[in-house]
Amino acid sequence: MSNLHHPSNRLCYTVIGHAMTVLFIGLIAGIFLIFSLLDAVTLWPLPAWEVRIPGSTRGWQAAHVGGILNGVMIAVGALLMTKLQLEGQSARWVGWGLIITGWANTVFYWAGNVAQNRGLSVSTTPFGDGDLAGAIAFLGGGVGMFFTFVAIALLGRRAFELARKAPDTIDS
Repeated sequence: MSNLHHPSNRLCYTVIGHAMTVLFIGLIAGIFLIFSLLDAVTLWPLPAWEVRIPGSTRGWQAAHVGGILNGVMIAVGALLMTKLQLEGQSARWVGWGLIITGWANTVFYWAGNVAQNRGLSVSTTPFGDGDLAGAIAFLGGGVGMFFTFVAIALLGRRAFELARKAPDTIDS
């Protein structure tokens, strides 16, 4: 797969591009985290604008850290696709599964942050009543979870396949 124009390489590059976009959105959530902690929008040297940032500090922290970690996980998954020489249907499932994972989790974090029930259900939870944002977060997160499990399982399966085929070169 060293050919730059090989379809599997193109998919890996696409996955990495989406990963960096998801990571970038996680960084933006960090700015909202700062504003949430300060209860104001502060852009020095301008005066602070005392505004209420929607969502909670906990939610912005989750969107910030979660977005960064999802971006890293997806980028590593793309690199593993290349290292494990994943091709064909498996490559498509892993590549697009990781892309769906990133965007579904991004939707979950952002919508869940403004949902009354934190996006943990389409109905009432101990955190609050169900609402549209909660339903969007929950359903998006559920879809993403499915594709995450599939992508990770396929990567693991391929790694074990290659491990069985590789010569044992460890000295006893």
